[in-house]
Amino acid sequence: MTRQLSLAIFLLCLGMAIPATLRAEARIVSTDAVATQILFALGRDDDLVGVDVTSVLPPDYRDLPRLGYHRALSPEGLLALEPTLVVGSEHIGPPIVLATLAATGIPVVQLPAATTVAQLGDNIARIASATGAEEQARAVQQELETLAAQLRDSPLTAQSAAFVLTIEAGKLRIAGAGTAGNAFIELLGAHNVADFDGYRTLSAEALLELAPAVLLVANHEGGSPDHLLELNPILRHGTAATSGHILAVEAANLVAGLSPAAVAAAAELAAGIAPGLATN
Repeated sequence: MTRQLSLAIFLLCLGMAIPATLRAEARIVSTDAVATQILFALGRDDDLVGVDVTSVLPPDYRDLPRLGYHRALSPEGLLALEPTLVVGSEHIGPPIVLATLAATGIPVVQLPAATTVAQLGDNIARIASATGAEEQARAVQQELETLAAQLRDSPLTAQSAAFVLTIEAGKLRIAGAGTAGNAFIELLGAHNVADFDGYRTLSAEALLELAPAVLLVANHEGGSPDHLLELNPILRHGTAATSGHILAVEAANLVAGLSPAAVAAAAELAAGIAPGLATN
């Protein structure tokens, strides 16, 4: 018998020992930052008993146990929280985690990383169905549709843009196709100057040559427009800098694809930009 199989059997027995009275309560574990946001939007945050390390909770919110990264979860840690539902991304792992949850009969909702508002809406509907929050979901989805309609008139429509994930002197991590950064660019109606998949490191000179009209800077790890220009002063000569369109983006809203807060932030960002940018 393999060690993993032995562990799964042990955890199955542990799960069977949980009193039925505890199982009757809704006890949700979120292993995904976007899923956590959706649960809050649906008013199901009272049922949360644990969240992953990337989830952002409101200030002064009650203390919740923090799980590890969604690809490296502990089955023992999950079951210790006695969940009745686990919600997360399609990358929940390692495989023993899903095997253990299946063996104990704990339902799991796995969501794809949303790259469009429509896909985000589908994810909201799936969580709502699993938590009995269909009525609340209608209001959340209506708000998303309102924001999406506003973004269709974005002043950044057809503009060129780049998304800077991390900043070093002369070295910038840039978002290409298939990333949350690219999804945010498209949400704004702009087009990505990066012609590659995933994230890639470019020099400041290479980014300047691509001449994006807008630079979006993720604000984690000390990232900010000022920090970008401080470490890479050559970018002061680019179109984005001279037009005042180097803009900060809340990185926490894009950890696992588009989130409700990311859509709201995009609408707010677009509303603050004067129309009339020269198309690039």
